[in-house]
Amino acid sequence: MAKKEAVKENSHLEIICDKVGEIAINYGFNVIKAPNITSDDLHKSKQFKEFDHYNDVEEKVALTRWYMDKRMDLEAQPLAIHYKKPLSGGPNKKKTNVETYGFEIMGSNRSTSESLILKCVIAVLEELGYKDLFVDINSIGDRESIARFEREINSYFRKHAHTLPSKIKLDFKKNHYEILKNNPEEAKEFLKNAPQTVGSLSDVARLHLKEVLESVEAFNVAYKIKPNLVSNKHYASYTIFEIRQISDKKDEDGELLAYGYRYNHLAKKLGGKREIPSIGATIIAKKNHSLAKKVIIKNIKKPKFYLVQLGNTAKLKALNVVELLRKNKIPVYHSITKDKITGQLNGAEYMKSTHVLIMGQKEAIENSMVVRNILNREQETVPIANLVEFLKNLDKSKK
Repeated sequence: MAKKEAVKENSHLEIICDKVGEIAINYGFNVIKAPNITSDDLHKSKQFKEFDHYNDVEEKVALTRWYMDKRMDLEAQPLAIHYKKPLSGGPNKKKTNVETYGFEIMGSNRSTSESLILKCVIAVLEELGYKDLFVDINSIGDRESIARFEREINSYFRKHAHTLPSKIKLDFKKNHYEILKNNPEEAKEFLKNAPQTVGSLSDVARLHLKEVLESVEAFNVAYKIKPNLVSNKHYASYTIFEIRQISDKKDEDGELLAYGYRYNHLAKKLGGKREIPSIGATIIAKKNHSLAKKVIIKNIKKPKFYLVQLGNTAKLKALNVVELLRKNKIPVYHSITKDKITGQLNGAEYMKSTHVLIMGQKEAIENSMVVRNILNREQETVPIANLVEFLKNLDKSKK
């Protein structure tokens, strides 16, 4: 009976993935069978279509409905999932020469969700062969920030509308977010001194953006704040990002490879009792047959190590350690989105790890890691530069 219940409980999980899914698993994502987009999802999506800059509102509605229907809030939070796109039942049915992959972290407001999803997406793109990546990023903040920005941009429009051609003026009244995003030639002078969303951020939203930017800096990836990067104002909040390849041509954006944004307010807009803080990312990549090889998920090497981090600096460096170990085929469990050490150590015991890798503020500054044997509590401080070799030797000695 217990076995049947376990199968039913995990019926949303995939049993097979590809290389992208394998990378996602290394970063702590579960590979799921993506939910279908239902006719009800399509109907409910219509109210958000006007500000659907990325043409994915139906997918966000379907994922949020799936989370609520399946009571995913009863599982360990936050829920990190990976799936192939597009979802079945959606309006986009054209065959293309690209693969699209989805990543979501649902159930956490913390900026570490952005850090984790960004690091995972960058790792996938690099594995797909993309180089010279850079991140455009912005924030529209929380409800307070959005309301403040709306007041400021409307006030600015009333004072300067006479500088705009009639068509742009009408378009601005209908959907000023679209004008901000597309930055049409006829409105460039008007937009030059227009209010920006980052200038309207509340203290909470400003701190959230600061933490996200610190994580991007820690990943050694070029980035810039792009003021006209906006998301669906009906349900989105906080962070929006796009990842591109640096273009050889000056004054030209590179090819869009990935995008992502928070959509904290969608669940309540769909009739949920409470908000489900969520961030999603989509990768748009050329088909790569060498990475399409199927992998049976249960055959992916199970980690023997559990990475524990304490403090913001340690969190950011810990993600780089996860990537270092992944590239050297040393899988590791982690709880980057968790803060308390007790919960992380309990996780290590639950996953039957043999060792915990501990990075606190001291280790983060010294670029080192404490490796502790869970059974006998013996531990050793290892420089990160030597960590791969140390863990491989540790594995050999156990065998």
